[in-house]
Amino acid sequence: MRRRHTSRAFAVLVLGTLGSGIGSGCSTRSDAEGPIPSGLITGPGTPPTSVAPDEPAATAAIATDTTGATGATDTSTTTPSTARLAVVPTDAATFAAALSSAELTIRDPASPPEAVEEAGRQYQLLLRALADVPELDEPVLAALDPTVRPTVERTVRARQFLQARNAADTTPSTPPSELPAWTIVPPEAPDVLLAHYREAEQLTGIAWYWLAAIHLQETRMGRIQGVSSAGAVGPMQFLPSTWIECCSGDPTVARDAIIGAATYLARSGGPTDMQAALHQYNPHDGYVAVVTAYAENLRDVPQLYAGYHAFQVFVGTSAGTVRLPVGYTSPTPVDAAAHLAAHPADAA
Repeated sequence: MRRRHTSRAFAVLVLGTLGSGIGSGCSTRSDAEGPIPSGLITGPGTPPTSVAPDEPAATAAIATDTTGATGATDTSTTTPSTARLAVVPTDAATFAAALSSAELTIRDPASPPEAVEEAGRQYQLLLRALADVPELDEPVLAALDPTVRPTVERTVRARQFLQARNAADTTPSTPPSELPAWTIVPPEAPDVLLAHYREAEQLTGIAWYWLAAIHLQETRMGRIQGVSSAGAVGPMQFLPSTWIECCSGDPTVARDAIIGAATYLARSGGPTDMQAALHQYNPHDGYVAVVTAYAENLRDVPQLYAGYHAFQVFVGTSAGTVRLPVGYTSPTPVDAAAHLAAHPADAA
């Protein structure tokens, strides 16, 4: 449905967001970053196996609205998101303790929603930070709480797979110099989205966790509003031509788009062969690995859904990684260096 490219190896595809589009019919936004959970990958360079399965929704009202020299509107809310870690771990034990704490908080049914949201943001930031020091991967995995190791390991293995693929790429892509023409909005509430995933599952047989994983990877569960470079639209990133061929309703409406994605996957081999269906959705091995990872983790630990729902939007550029907070909007591409000069708090 679409085509995708990675702009900054693992981090861009894995730890931030990747808006893309549907397979031959969808399009892709490869310049967004996001945490990249992987599939059940057994080691570096090994393809994922198939799976058998930021803001808080209702965000706070915008408190300020400032337009900088870039022409983009950058807003802050009464509950600002975490742009960077207060202290970046430098050793395996500290990384492992922080990752374990964040995931256990997300999993704990006694954790209040605001604590889960913050833990989700910290989890994403920690995974991104670990990607910068791959030599710590194995020591961190060994030191993790045994309860959380399987899910973190999937993430790490997927990133290793992507890093190996990018290292072998003889024509690597270069990071863009501009931020895309996006608007970043609050996602729908977790229970509302889950109801859409479940409805689509009942209609098509595509398990809810596959749909949540794709939604997360495409647009951070609807945070990103904008048209991809290939022309894909909506929260599940459909090319209009693909939408007309397979779906009904409005591809920019979450419920319709989620059901549309499930319909497309079912016509592409799912739920029997989800790897083939995902590859049809987006013919990029890295994309398949990332989505499989998210899905496997959600299948095995459904509580992680609330943490993933808190993931933020990060964009890798030639000027550095930029966090796009809820409230950011620009009708045209924006020079990344100029944006960071005007909005230093968005540097990640």
